[in-house]
Amino acid sequence: MMALLWWKKWIAIRTEGGSRADLIDRLQAHFKENGVKSKITLEDHGLKRIHVLQQDESRARELLATFDGDH
Repeated sequence: MMALLWWKKWIAIRTEGGSRADLIDRLQAHFKENGVKSKITLEDHGLKRIHVLQQDESRARELLATFDGDH
């Protein structure tokens, strides 16, 4: 039951793997600098997925666009 509650509260916003997986860590730092909470999960085959709170999704997408423009 707890896992279901966790997934209702958080949404995946980006997944990276291989040599690009380190971008997830930098993206998390970017979110933190701008006041958006995030969590990282490790998936099969070395994939990293970053999640943000549902209520912060629109702000996170704005920050993601800025981050992508810089990287």
